[in-house]
This record gives sequence, structure tokens and C-alpha cells, in this order.
Amino acid sequence: MMLGLIVGAIRRKHAIGGWLFFFFWQVVAGCAVTLAYTDWSQYAPRAWHDPMKYLLFMASAGPRIVVLPALALLGAILIRTQEWRWLVALRFTLILYAVLGLACIVVDRFYFPERLALDVGALVFPVVYCIYFFVSMRVRGVFLEHVWPA
Repeated sequence: MMLGLIVGAIRRKHAIGGWLFFFFWQVVAGCAVTLAYTDWSQYAPRAWHDPMKYLLFMASAGPRIVVLPALALLGAILIRTQEWRWLVALRFTLILYAVLGLACIVVDRFYFPERLALDVGALVFPVVYCIYFFVSMRVRGVFLEHVWPA
């Protein structure tokens, strides 16, 4: 994460620099960490004795596993095209990620309380960046007006 901050600070004068670069860095790093550290055996039904708990686990954890690579794909398209329509898609995906995070907190509160702290921490990312992508003048400048400070 520190490397992303450093590179983001160095690139702050570029179109994709500063916090914008750091967002993309976090998404790619998040995908890598998810791939490396997820216990994929939990996603197999045979690992669960209670089918209802398995269903609840998949309903809470599964969608976020899918949304993070979707954010990475949208981010790659957005960096390549710098088109406003892809930013709108990214915003809605971040909103979806936050809503799924809230649903995950509700499910995990009752069925998987040991995952609750992780869920709350994971909710920070989509909420903070959703706000950023809606209010940032730099984002508007890069993707809508196609101008940014040099």
C-alpha cells in the first residue's frame, strides 16, 4: 500500500495520478490479496454441514469477490479510454460494492460474527471512493472535461 501512495504522490501532476492512481492501485492490490489469501475451499458446498449457512455465506461473501475484479476491469477501461460513461459505471459499481458490504455486515452479524470486523473495515474502501468519484474536481476534469493541471 505504501508503494501505491509513493507512486501516486509522484504522479500527482499526471492525468491519472495522486488519489486517482492510488484508487486503481488499491483495486489491483485488492484483487491480488484476495486471490492469494482467500480460503477458496470455503466456497465449495462440501465444506459445509449446514446448507443454509453455506447459502448465507455465499450470499454475503460471494458477490464482493465478483465485484472487486469488475472494479479492476472498469478501472482498466477507464484508464485506457478516459470516457465519462465508464466513470459512471465505476461509480455505480462502487455503490453496489457498498450496498453488498452493508448486506454482508447484516448477515455476518447474526451468522458469522467473527467476520464482522473485517466486513466493517472492507466497507471503508467503497464508501470513501464513492464519495471521491462524485465530488472530486480532478475526476471531473480528467474524465468529463479532459483537462487537468499540469
